[in-house]
Amino acid sequence: MLCTHFRHNSLAVLALVVLFCAGMASADTTSPRIEISLEGAPSGQTDALLNGLGIVRQQYSARLSERLVNRLHLQAIDELHAMLEVFGYYHADIDASLERQGTLWIAQYAISLGEAVTVEQLSVNVTGSADSDAAFIQLLENFPINPGDNFSHPTYESAKRDILRLAAERGYFDGELTRQRVNVDLEKNTASIYLDYDSGQRYYFAKPRFPKTVVGEPLLERLTPFAAGDPYEASQVLALRNSLNNSGYFDMSSVQVLTDERANGEVDLAIELEPTAKHRYTAGIGYGTDTGARLGLGWENRYVNQRGHRLSADARLSQVTNRIGSEYLMPFWSERISAVGFTSELKQQKTDTSESRAFTLGSFYSTTRFGWDETGNIRLLNERFEIADDKTTSTLLIPGITWSRTWADNTLFSRRGANLSLTLSGASESVLSDITFGQMIVRGKLIRGLGERGRFITRATLGVTEVNDFDRLPSSLRFFAGGDSSIRGFDFESLGPTDKNDEVIGGRYLAVGSIEYEHMFLQNWGAAVFTDFGNAFNRWNDTIEYSLGLGVRWRSPVGLIRVDFARGISADNNPFAFHIVIGPDF
Repeated sequence: MLCTHFRHNSLAVLALVVLFCAGMASADTTSPRIEISLEGAPSGQTDALLNGLGIVRQQYSARLSERLVNRLHLQAIDELHAMLEVFGYYHADIDASLERQGTLWIAQYAISLGEAVTVEQLSVNVTGSADSDAAFIQLLENFPINPGDNFSHPTYESAKRDILRLAAERGYFDGELTRQRVNVDLEKNTASIYLDYDSGQRYYFAKPRFPKTVVGEPLLERLTPFAAGDPYEASQVLALRNSLNNSGYFDMSSVQVLTDERANGEVDLAIELEPTAKHRYTAGIGYGTDTGARLGLGWENRYVNQRGHRLSADARLSQVTNRIGSEYLMPFWSERISAVGFTSELKQQKTDTSESRAFTLGSFYSTTRFGWDETGNIRLLNERFEIADDKTTSTLLIPGITWSRTWADNTLFSRRGANLSLTLSGASESVLSDITFGQMIVRGKLIRGLGERGRFITRATLGVTEVNDFDRLPSSLRFFAGGDSSIRGFDFESLGPTDKNDEVIGGRYLAVGSIEYEHMFLQNWGAAVFTDFGNAFNRWNDTIEYSLGLGVRWRSPVGLIRVDFARGISADNNPFAFHIVIGPDF
């Protein structure tokens, strides 16, 4: 209740206002109301039954009177009987009572369900083209109603909707339920169900008609997951819409099925496309403990021509690594190859252990094979590098291939996920290369949720290199350890085999791993404890380094931010370092 305060010279008027407000508040606390209890409802249906009662909807009404309460109480008994019949209980008894205690009414309803009506006979028939459709055959084999089941009107109605939904999804636009009848025999307490569905013909896709847009029709046809004359499937329409949306060429795409205009056994699609801006520019700044402060700039021409080719260039500048690169991408190359591209890169890197300047020209392809992402490439690398005061230049023609796969419930913050990758590469002195080498790198990561707030995270990397002249192997192809994604507590690429002057020169082999437990104490804040271990080696019996650390986690709007504090406990000087990483789990 709202009471308006009046400004007045008379204290008497003010007193009257206070008494009036107090009286109204007192009236509120003594307003008539109804307290309702319900017992014996079918499992899981108590709330549904209560919500269907008029007495519940009006239990706090300001208009309650003795006559109205009695009418609502008697009406509730009839409402309960009607609702219980929906669930197959036609012989339920309801023991109802209504008691008044001042302004409080207590209404109680105790249900004795009795024996439920059971399905004695079930007849479901599908005729027309759908009678040989595997999807309809499976639907009938797994029909949600069987003889002997308790009869339920909601289940029956849901079963009818399943038939009609499947028909719409598979192009039976002329189909109809020609018989839908339920006979309930109250003396026998049984129900007989009769459902007949005539599907008529199944419609097929007409040739898609695309509007004129920034890419040509041949490319649009490659984005289409079906061909003219294929049987209609709603999932294929959704796949086309997603393919257009994800292509990168359009800000908006709309695909509508013209069922009202179907003819001659075909159904057309109305396709609308709104192209995205041709050029895209990007810029960003950041910080990483491995790289220091960093700046990124990028440009992309999203459609160089009507075949949908793309051209991009980017620069990544930091205190450790500077890189300028370009890429010419030819996506949707064929049904088996997703994309083919050409790349160039100029990269300069300076760490505590090495300094290098490399120029690369290459080509690559990408595809999916047996559920794995496959990327094959060949690149010409010219690298001038300095390690431990030893300056060398090497030129290599390196073919390589990578297979990778990710399984995750959420790639940004996963409660259950894993990824695995295998990379093979090499070069030969007989083919435009200064040395012969072969290299294999295996990477893996596993995340499992523990309880509602905890996560177990483990990762590992294994690398092996066989080379005929290690001194001429570029620093970018040698293995080092230490840093954010390696062994925390040690500086970036500060670990590995050393020369006679105790300077790190990198190794032929790499084995590093990590075990971590993370717990989110608040909604978006948590902590972690971890240990990292491993090293880069020239011999597998070389020293293993390891560290222990604690971390802070924040699920920010831009992704998970990880701040880690770690100490290298295997080294004599027990180095300490903190690391900041921003990014998704996978």
